[in-house]
Amino acid sequence: MEPALVNDPGISSILEELVRLEFDFHQPKSGTPLASLERISASDFWEVGASGRRYSRDFALEEPDNRRQHRALKHEV
Repeated sequence: MEPALVNDPGISSILEELVRLEFDFHQPKSGTPLASLERISASDFWEVGASGRRYSRDFALEEPDNRRQHRALKHEV
């Protein structure tokens, strides 16, 4: 039997904020300063990607900018 996956209604605003921050972290608006992303992530932050691979904070902070640069280069071709 599957467990009931119900969130405590008392923390719904916290969950909404975390969802927003995760989106901002992974898809920051153009021009978002790196310092902003550093402020919302702990120094020992890490995450697990869909592949199961573990990513460091440094990688996660640099990756959105790398993706933006890659997209810009594709459009120049």
